[in-house]
Amino acid sequence: MWQKLSIRNQLISLLAVLLIVVELTTLALVTWFDQQERRTIAVEQATTLGRSLNNDLLKALISPEADIYSDIAFRISGFKSVDALVLFNENNEAVLSHGDLDFTSELQGKKLLLGQSWFSDKDRLFLQIPVQADDYAFGQALIVINPEQYQTRLHEHYFTLLLIFPILLFVGLVIAWKISWLFTRPFRALASAMKNNNVQKNEYQSISTKAQNEVKSLFDGYNEMISQVQKTTDLLDYRSRHDSLTGLYNRYAIEQELLAVLKKDSNKCDYHALLSIDLDQFKLINDSVGHTAGDELLKMIAHHISHDMPKNIVLARVGGDDFFLLIKETSKDNAILIAEQQLERLKDFRFFWEGNAITVSASIGMVFFTPCEYTLEELIKTVDIAFYTAKNAGHNKLHVYNDQNKEIKQTSDDIAIAGFIKEALQDGPSRFELFAQAIVPLQYEDDKISYEVLIRMWDSNGQFMPPDSFLSTAERYSMMVDIDIFVLWTYLETVCQYPDHIEKLHSAHINLAGGTLNTSDFQEKVKEAIETFDFPWERLELEITETSAVGNLAQASEFINFCRGKGIGFALDDFGTGMASFEYLKNLPFNVVKIDGSFVRDMLTDPVDHAMIRYTHDISQLRDQETIAEYVETEDDVNELRKIGITYGQGYHLGKPYSLNDWF
Repeated sequence: MWQKLSIRNQLISLLAVLLIVVELTTLALVTWFDQQERRTIAVEQATTLGRSLNNDLLKALISPEADIYSDIAFRISGFKSVDALVLFNENNEAVLSHGDLDFTSELQGKKLLLGQSWFSDKDRLFLQIPVQADDYAFGQALIVINPEQYQTRLHEHYFTLLLIFPILLFVGLVIAWKISWLFTRPFRALASAMKNNNVQKNEYQSISTKAQNEVKSLFDGYNEMISQVQKTTDLLDYRSRHDSLTGLYNRYAIEQELLAVLKKDSNKCDYHALLSIDLDQFKLINDSVGHTAGDELLKMIAHHISHDMPKNIVLARVGGDDFFLLIKETSKDNAILIAEQQLERLKDFRFFWEGNAITVSASIGMVFFTPCEYTLEELIKTVDIAFYTAKNAGHNKLHVYNDQNKEIKQTSDDIAIAGFIKEALQDGPSRFELFAQAIVPLQYEDDKISYEVLIRMWDSNGQFMPPDSFLSTAERYSMMVDIDIFVLWTYLETVCQYPDHIEKLHSAHINLAGGTLNTSDFQEKVKEAIETFDFPWERLELEITETSAVGNLAQASEFINFCRGKGIGFALDDFGTGMASFEYLKNLPFNVVKIDGSFVRDMLTDPVDHAMIRYTHDISQLRDQETIAEYVETEDDVNELRKIGITYGQGYHLGKPYSLNDWF
């Protein structure tokens, strides 16, 4: 109940209670002072009475006669305040008593001392006085006085106080009402300001005061608080709508802009264009010169694109090197012109970092649309299709979405497959499974086993997807690094559960995409795996294709040296299909050379293919490198490869791929 009262009512109530307490305290003090006054009078009267009766009491002790007793009793009866008098002789025997002797029972157990006085529990005064002559005490007298018999002005005081109290209470409450109004005025002002603040719009009322006390400190604190709230809210709002690296709008902000232009307006039918801009091979820049350089490049690109941009254009960074550019109220020709200008400007852009000049280009997908033509999700999906179509066409390309284009279905299928890959990497509903195909020694018999680890995928509907169908999509969408990490980690996690299998293992080959070896994510994962798994690393071979080996191995030399220090080997895959020469084969750090199956398939009928296999094996033998022939399909192939001296064979004739779990 008390907590529900306003501060003003609480103050009035407290002051009213205070006045009542003061009144009751005053009454108590008046009563106490009156009692003390009565006691003082009683002591004075008892002492005076004792002195005035001393001679009569002395006569009564010396010559006890009835007349003397009667005279003393008469004189005492004239004092209404005297309740009793007892006269004791030298032997402390009572020889005369008068009045209410019940009070004398309080003498039980007390040692009577001459001149001693005290007040009993019933507020009676007991006074012992000596009866003496010439300083000789013939006895003593006990006088009992009742102070209540004295007339004082106590009742008059009570009446006056009770009469004045209502007036004082009324005046006090009026004063309390006024004081409480003045006292609570700054709090009411503060409460009103807080009530009228508009948090949604970040609008707050400031308040002022002429006071120089705690109220000023309170108001100053409030004003400082709302100032900080406004600044912090503005900052949070800015950060929620802007990219922290480039200062451009972020995905949330551009989506709000898109929602605004997608809303139907019956009075207008404006056309708008949405462009998806992505830098070509930006990941290669990050991997080659570092993420710091990549961040600086993105900031410069953002400034470069947004320079002199018209007010009807909104630019946002929506991902790593992905930008959305919204052109409001434009024609299709004007939007295409702007897109082509952006491509040209980016093509001419030069970025210098630590003495190196880096050129960039971009791919742009564009969608031309009207309000209510798409939902936000449909619009973003459509511009993604346009962008990936441009990306697949090569570097520095623009593609304008047209739902009649033949490329649309392929791009849409690629996006769906990319979605399946992401699901499989995140444990469903699509899924990956590891398979392995045997690598069989051709020159000797051995109970050890070797194989190449392969990956297979099933989509969310449980349909098997051939490797060529999803690996090519993963390559286009820069997802191969994640797949390679998945294969390596899953294989090690699985095989380390079977120590007996590891004992029989001669080598396990794992394929890597062209750029995987150079990425920091893969390198860190390999180092983490070495710390995590108890695996004989000299039995692991990382395969890299010939077409990407030269440049990637040169850039990853430090990581390669680290791996070789741990015993991990490297195999050159598909040798003969690229532009590498035998000079590269001589100098690159490979333990194993895998001869592409296109040479093996026709070696029995094509002398050039046969010679290619033989020369490759001869050079590899000089370098102490083992050779593996792929696509071994017949027994004749096996016999011929043995004659040439090829170390291992791999193909359906020697063993089809089957689930890795079946190898244990």
